[in-house]
Amino acid sequence: MYVAFRIWNNYLLAREPRDRNAACDRFMDKMSSLTGVFHNEAMSFDRETGKPKHFQAGSLYFKGAPSEDTRLDLWFPDNRRTEECVSAYASLYPLITYYLNRLNDWGLCFRRCKVCGKYFLAKSQRYELCSDKCRKAQALQNKREFDERARENNYDLLYKNECQNWRNKINRVKNTAGFPADRLEKKQAAFADFKKEALQRKKAVKTGTASPKEFTDWLYQQSNVIVKLTEY
Repeated sequence: MYVAFRIWNNYLLAREPRDRNAACDRFMDKMSSLTGVFHNEAMSFDRETGKPKHFQAGSLYFKGAPSEDTRLDLWFPDNRRTEECVSAYASLYPLITYYLNRLNDWGLCFRRCKVCGKYFLAKSQRYELCSDKCRKAQALQNKREFDERARENNYDLLYKNECQNWRNKINRVKNTAGFPADRLEKKQAAFADFKKEALQRKKAVKTGTASPKEFTDWLYQQSNVIVKLTEY
């Protein structure tokens, strides 16, 4: 905001002289030191750890920049030094590099919010959300995902229980002395058909072409099929 205000204010001043070309050159020279910081990697940090990079006094910028552009004043408004004041005079570059070092001293790191995508400062890498607003949004999303998993687990559990129901009844007739082999084969073939169709219906639910209720209703109907085969 400060840079935008300075640029606009100096632009209005540059329009006043009659020699517009000379005024334009003076305007560009004056603003270049103010905006130069945004053309470099001044606000850089390690993308993996989020740690700000330490200021390098021997960088090309500080070697070639005028002394006014690198001037930085630091003072403390009270004797207890609970607060500090820092000011620059021609460029934001010294302010940014100074506070990148201070962030290192304080053990803070840059993190990107997983909800809104904005960068924020955190005490450690475990922080993933920047504000209460984003925390509430994430909590709502977590609840939706939990409810969705619960619905999915419900019909999946019902399917597994129904499969076990078929196995139990088939195993019971296997252990029944004198049970006709052809009837046993018929039950096993029906079980294989049941599983094949059930997997297709489960896939339809996951892809959204069918609802969990449609699948569970079909499963309840299949319970009657195995009962009829057993009573045959």
